[in-house]
Amino acid sequence: MSSRVLTNCSLQNVNTSGLLIRTIGVLYLMFISSGCRTGEAKLTKGFNLAARFIIHTVGPKYKSRYRTAAESSLYSCYRNVLQLAKEQTMCSVGFCVINSLKRCYPLEDATHIALRTVRRFLEIHGETLEKVVFAVSELEEATYQKLMPLYFPRSLEEEIQSLPCLPADIGNAEGEPVVPERQIRITEKPGVPDDASDEEGLEADLSFIGSHAFARMEGDVDKQRRLILQGQLSEAALQKQHQRNYNRWLCQARAEDLSDIASLKALYQTGVDNCGHTVMVVVGRNIPVTLIDMEKALLYFIHVMDHIAVKEYVLVYFHTLTNDYNQLDSNFLKKLYDVVDIKYKRNLKALYFVHPTFRSKVSAWFFTTFTISGLKDKIRYVESLQQLFTAIPPEQIDLPPFVLEYDARENGPYYSSYPPSPDL
Repeated sequence: MSSRVLTNCSLQNVNTSGLLIRTIGVLYLMFISSGCRTGEAKLTKGFNLAARFIIHTVGPKYKSRYRTAAESSLYSCYRNVLQLAKEQTMCSVGFCVINSLKRCYPLEDATHIALRTVRRFLEIHGETLEKVVFAVSELEEATYQKLMPLYFPRSLEEEIQSLPCLPADIGNAEGEPVVPERQIRITEKPGVPDDASDEEGLEADLSFIGSHAFARMEGDVDKQRRLILQGQLSEAALQKQHQRNYNRWLCQARAEDLSDIASLKALYQTGVDNCGHTVMVVVGRNIPVTLIDMEKALLYFIHVMDHIAVKEYVLVYFHTLTNDYNQLDSNFLKKLYDVVDIKYKRNLKALYFVHPTFRSKVSAWFFTTFTISGLKDKIRYVESLQQLFTAIPPEQIDLPPFVLEYDARENGPYYSSYPPSPDL
């Protein structure tokens, strides 16, 4: 399961499950020093898991005479996990089924609370999360499939069919269970009857729902993905799907801390070329592929380039003195090309490949011929800075010092006062 944070449901007197200990490793036991109370949520690192973090919570024991307390505690579990994910700017959350059969919690009742709490949270804070995943077993799958349309209808027809099936108690605005006899009633004019109807209250409640993706109805996403794979989706639908995916990446790029990638100075804006196009520079030697998170590198590219690609631009890639540790994988480049918005491809006027080697030329030819054919006609191989300066004036591009030294050594000095970049 692909998500930034996973949820682990533990017993109060046990720090975690044996399965997690075996997966994460001994480091986890050294990291945890205290337990977690019922309804609370605590954050730890993901260690050996694919997820960056784990949020631990403790589900309640269920007894029919203490039903209200159990409902409130289970609500707190889901709510506190979501709140912690929001505070840590996590873009995705993976939920296990927090209610445990060992704790005698009725599955259907617990599923209502889980879905209701997540739905209410997303109505208010949906822009902070891109993906919520419910990881269920075969035992729970049928119940989740049955109740999901009640809280996340994918069409107006599904919503109409689901309305009669909603339980009478759907909690307050945050999904918390409401106990009428425990409520403190305050009215503006005591003694004056309240004429507001239930329909008006529902209308007012719906007015708080935002315009983010979670607040919009969508068709069957799984069906749409199958059609995409089968090539049966229309061009307009494909573009809409692609734009939606790009917006998710852009939202994540704006929320993520990318200072470590920025410090590499591998991508930066400089002047303009002879045609007035913005010049963006990529320094291959400054990309330690094996030492950095390449997903964060992709996010940084989107973060920097989103406003640049609105207008026509050119890319200058310095392949100078790169080695195997700086070689961008073809799968990464394909993913980058597939993820970015159409404006990136439409407004890219040229890609100057400076100081290419024979091997890099062959790799680029295969890549642009068999993987990304739309890029082939835009590549310009540049053997020397003198050749580059015929398209981009020397004063309009900041050159890393090692590029200047290499070019002077291989091609001889050409420009007596190159404008070096002071930060590179």
